[in-house]
Amino acid sequence: MQKQNILLFAGIALVASLDFFVKFLARKFLVPAQTVEIFPFLKLEFTQNSNLAFGIPFPRSLIILLSIFAIIFLGNLFVKNVKKESKIGVVAFALLLGGAFGNLTERIFFGKVTDFISLSIIPNFNLADAALTIGITLLIIFHRRIFKKI
Repeated sequence: MQKQNILLFAGIALVASLDFFVKFLARKFLVPAQTVEIFPFLKLEFTQNSNLAFGIPFPRSLIILLSIFAIIFLGNLFVKNVKKESKIGVVAFALLLGGAFGNLTERIFFGKVTDFISLSIIPNFNLADAALTIGITLLIIFHRRIFKKI
């Protein structure tokens, strides 16, 4: 197995494990309808979401199927189209796949995703959501350094 793939799997495991752990802590220690202020713009607030991003209603089974499809698609995209020397590509895909696995795992076991990070300007989110957002942002900004020319 190539070094790039080993780093990818390690990154996925790290992101998904960290996401699982902080969601466990949120479920254990945060009380629904209670807000813990960290900074004036950042609060911890326990919510659960059984829908798509931003609460868009969608059947659970289809969300799980779409998540599995997205993971397979991203894995295939990484293997076939990412430059071997692209470290930023490994980081971006580890964030994307780790975040996808984190939310998929929780949907399978709990039927919903735990959200606990509250910024007043957007709906509550979790570490997996942040990882997905950062991974997508890295792909957009650094796409020429990440992908082979097609």
